[in-house]
Amino acid sequence: MGFLVILLVVTALGVYSTLKLGQLNQIIRSISSIDNETMRMANRLRDTLLTQRKFEKKYVVSKDRDFHRQFLETEKYVEKDLAQMSPLMDATENEPLLGDMKMFYDRYLFTVQEEVDLIKSNKSYSQEKYEEIKEDLTDQIIQKLDALIKTTKAAIDSKIDISKRIGSQASRVIVIITIASVVMGILIAFFIARTINRPIVLLIRGTKEIARGRFEKHLTIPSPPEINELANAFNHMCDRLKELDEMKADLIAHISHEFRTPLAVIREAVSLNLDCISKGSIEKQQRLLGIIAEECERLITSVNKVLNLSRMDAGMMDYHMEEYSLSQLIEMSVSKIRPIAERKKISLEANLAANLPHAAIDTEKIGQVLDNLLDNALKFTPAKGKVSISAVLKDRERSKHPGNEQKGFIEVSVSDSGCGIPKEHIQDVFEKFKKLHEKGTGLGLYIARQIVSAHGGRIWVKSEEKMGSTFFFTVPVC
Repeated sequence: MGFLVILLVVTALGVYSTLKLGQLNQIIRSISSIDNETMRMANRLRDTLLTQRKFEKKYVVSKDRDFHRQFLETEKYVEKDLAQMSPLMDATENEPLLGDMKMFYDRYLFTVQEEVDLIKSNKSYSQEKYEEIKEDLTDQIIQKLDALIKTTKAAIDSKIDISKRIGSQASRVIVIITIASVVMGILIAFFIARTINRPIVLLIRGTKEIARGRFEKHLTIPSPPEINELANAFNHMCDRLKELDEMKADLIAHISHEFRTPLAVIREAVSLNLDCISKGSIEKQQRLLGIIAEECERLITSVNKVLNLSRMDAGMMDYHMEEYSLSQLIEMSVSKIRPIAERKKISLEANLAANLPHAAIDTEKIGQVLDNLLDNALKFTPAKGKVSISAVLKDRERSKHPGNEQKGFIEVSVSDSGCGIPKEHIQDVFEKFKKLHEKGTGLGLYIARQIVSAHGGRIWVKSEEKMGSTFFFTVPVC
């Protein structure tokens, strides 16, 4: 409310200043475009009229036609000036003066024309009488011009005085309003500072609690809307940090389990293998060594997944691009996963478009994406369900990566008939540590998104709960 009052005061000040500046601008335009122009044209008209009068006198004395021709040419300038002055005199007190000047000038021209006709017809006439009439008419015009100049100067002086009064009055009002605004602003700032001081102290205490690892306490602060919104954001941050802390603990527990299980199996297999060595059972030794190798591979896979996550977050992941057939890579992934699908009695289909072009890919990384998507599809598909993978060539894709706008791309999709993804969680499946089920570490899809983005493609999902899911990703063709 305080700032609204200041805003209204400043707005009123702006409107008042604008109106006063408009008045001053109008006065200045009136002086420059009307009064000064009137004086300039009046002075020029007087000079032109006196010049015309000289030509007329010379003609009367010498009867030289050149002087009469110059007289007529000067008449055009006089009439032009009178015509230009007419718009300036409209709706002003000088309009009657201009009318009188035109009347006297017309009488002057008529008198001169009479005398010229008499001269040309060689008739005798009273030259002194005509000269007296012309002199009187000329004096009348000069007097009107002087009166016009005098009244115009008076108008200019009056407008200048008015502008001075307007400027002085505006200056006083602006100073008063400015001082009032400054005082009001200081008072409001003091009030606001006192109002937000306590909420900020509470926020500082809450931040210190977060620094100690305590995320449970929520802040409820009676404060202005802005600080209240900050408190809500703070509480949301606490919830998010708590969620991340729980994810971290869950991840550590899961990874520990992932590591402990194969290590326990390896330890037990080694123990049994030692017994077999003493008994000389070669066939059982080979079977136990196979179990050890399989569990070591599982352990290495888990470690690599965590290491890849660290490299991607640090921007240090290396990609070795080469032109390779994506169809061949998909068939290799399907062949690896098919025994698992057969064991779970899940139908596995591959629908690949004919003559797919090669793509510039890191075969190991894209293979990891395919394995992850197929593994997830099998993991969440019940027995007698169906998993299918397809690849088609698309014409073009609008990409944010420079240089990919005009290239075609291959779109790969992996569909399953599993439990699907709730609508509210679809946007979160590619986030780090985001697990929608107990299965998995919450890293696979995040790593897949990083790999696909590094190739200049994109990855997304379409799913309906209890209706299955379809994951898509694209890679540009060569």
